[in-house]
Amino acid sequence: MTDYRSVTSELKRAYDAKAEQRDKNPIREWQKELWVQFLQNLQDEDLTSLLEIGAGTGQAAHFFQGSGLEVVCTDLSPEMVRLCREKGLEAYEMDFLKLDFKDGRFDGLFAQNCLLHVPKKDFADVLQEIRRVVRPEGLIFIIMHGGRSSEGVREEDFYEPKRFYALYTDDELRRILERFFLILSFQTITRDEESATCSQAILLRNRQ
Repeated sequence: MTDYRSVTSELKRAYDAKAEQRDKNPIREWQKELWVQFLQNLQDEDLTSLLEIGAGTGQAAHFFQGSGLEVVCTDLSPEMVRLCREKGLEAYEMDFLKLDFKDGRFDGLFAQNCLLHVPKKDFADVLQEIRRVVRPEGLIFIIMHGGRSSEGVREEDFYEPKRFYALYTDDELRRILERFFLILSFQTITRDEESATCSQAILLRNRQ
């Protein structure tokens, strides 16, 4: 059985080593469109405080902060946190199971391609922690890789150490999320017609 601590330790090393390279990666247009969509959702409800978990180098957080939101970032990687801070972002080194914030601290939460690193046996605990730090009726936006169900280290991964991934079918992911949140929208985005995987973009309402 996969151990959460060993997964996070390996991820920290992998992302520390690639932080500078990832910071130079261009922002994909389809991702930017999802950011704009979530920003509009928040603005429509006058929600102003946002936590981004697994924030990476802070590209998305920088966009949200530049659009007028109060943004706080967390990431496992000290190097990622450093790059967030260099962009003028408030950022902390934290993992998903220990978000050091008060209950209901944030109006919304954003998680882009990070929860896919959580072992399936720990996913419910992570979702509970997300639910705790977002205020009742707040909005949560999650982006995942999916389309098939799998779990384990990707042997073809070019990161070292190789990263652990947990992927879900749409139905599988819906069933888990519905235990904690109200699903407002669930988009499946195909980016490579030849690949069995896709991106899943889910807008959630926090309910407690």
